[in-house]
Amino acid sequence: MSRQKTDEEIIGRIKNGNSELYGVIVKKYQSLLMRYVRRVTNQAEEEVEDIVQEVFIKGYENVQSFDQTKKFSSWIYRIAHNLCIDFFRKKTPITSVIEDGEELFESGEKLIEELTIEKEKRKEILRAVEKLELKYREVVLLYYFEEKSYEEISDILHINTSNVGVLLLRAREKLKKLI
Repeated sequence: MSRQKTDEEIIGRIKNGNSELYGVIVKKYQSLLMRYVRRVTNQAEEEVEDIVQEVFIKGYENVQSFDQTKKFSSWIYRIAHNLCIDFFRKKTPITSVIEDGEELFESGEKLIEELTIEKEKRKEILRAVEKLELKYREVVLLYYFEEKSYEEISDILHINTSNVGVLLLRAREKLKKLI
C-alpha cells in the first residue's frame, strides 16, 4: 500500500472524528517538513520548529477542506510553503548562513550529478542555492532535495507544471553562473 493512500485513509478517518490519528500524520511528516522549512528559510532550529508547528496546527484546523482525491503530501507542503512566505513577509531582510553543508546535501546528490560538480564544491553550491531568489530556491529544494515530481511541485506552489520546468531550468542556469 502506498504512503499517499495510507495518508488519505488516515485523513479520511480524522475527518470522520478520529482526531487522535493526527499524531500519526505529525510523526510521519515532522522531519520532512523540518528539513524543507529549514532549507527554504535558512533560519535557526527554533524558528523552523515554530513554523512547522504552525503547519500542523493549520493542517488540523483545515483537515475538513482536504480533497482526498489529491496527494496529502502536496497539501501539507503547500501549507508549509505559505507559512514560509508569511515568515519572509514578517521578517525581512533575511541574513543567515547555512552552517552544515553536509546535511543539506544528504539527499541532494542529484543536483551534484546534474551540475557535474565534484564533491569538494558542495559548500560553493550551498552558498549559490542560498543566494537564489525564493521562487528558484524553492523549486530546487522541492525537486532535488525533497524529490517531488513536477506535478507535486505544481500543486504545492500553485503554478502549472510547465512553469516548474522553466523555473528549474532558470535556477540551474543561475546556479551555474554563481558557481
